Amino acid sequence: MGKRQRLRPGKPLKRSNHSLFASIKKVLSRLDPFTYADMLLERAGLKGNEFASWPIYLLTALISAWLIYTTLGFILGTRSPAVIVLSGSMEPTFYRGDIMVLTGVTAKTLNAQEVTLPFSIGNKNLYSYARTYCEVKGLSKLIECRALFPYIERRQLPFSSFNTKRICFPDVNKCIELNKKGDIVVYLSDTRHIPIIHRVVVKIRARDGTFVLTKGDSIYNSLVDQEAGLSSSAVPVKKLEGKVLFMIPKLGYVKLIIMDDIPCIIAHPTNFSQKCILP
Repeated sequence: MGKRQRLRPGKPLKRSNHSLFASIKKVLSRLDPFTYADMLLERAGLKGNEFASWPIYLLTALISAWLIYTTLGFILGTRSPAVIVLSGSMEPTFYRGDIMVLTGVTAKTLNAQEVTLPFSIGNKNLYSYARTYCEVKGLSKLIECRALFPYIERRQLPFSSFNTKRICFPDVNKCIELNKKGDIVVYLSDTRHIPIIHRVVVKIRARDGTFVLTKGDSIYNSLVDQEAGLSSSAVPVKKLEGKVLFMIPKLGYVKLIIMDDIPCIIAHPTNFSQKCILP
């Protein structure tokens, strides 16, 4: 027979798994905001009263969501710690309905190709200091993107048949070849008044601050935002909502269908493809 295990004086008994789980459950219940909603309803004598309880639960859910969002924003250093992708302008990097978790960004922490201009650019039009050049299918050399506008307006040139490849800054005799190594950022479009989630293709250091030129990764986003009308000028870094830290796939798609797609289709039943589907 095996030796009996004797308890040593003063040696505490090991906790059973049951007691450990009970302790964890107790801690989690204290963190659950609906526990306190139940306590409030019970003290008011309204426990089990569905008419009285659902507004309390709804208010609890809203306050909890706001607290989580605000706390997350404080930790990540941004007013908008999470945003939902509204369009397919960044495919295949990410897709509509994906949730982007953001972190705060400064001119120092923003990663992108740089150019320094010896003057202020403020709200200046892109063409006052830069020239963009596009690669067009069937042509052996790059041409200035502005030369394509008449063909685009007449629908003679689909967006998938050309793409911006180079941005030149004549004042400093420097050209930058576009790539997909810059940070992905979020800013509020001053022309469409919606959040835009695009990649920084150039970071511009000017006398009046640091600015960015942005562009979507999709083949249907052939032009930089400042040329395509998504932004009237280069975006100041201080106005960026943040840069993408990581992505949660498709979690926000249900919200888009319920809150955006269905109301828009009802409002524009005959031309919903133009009104409701963002580029």
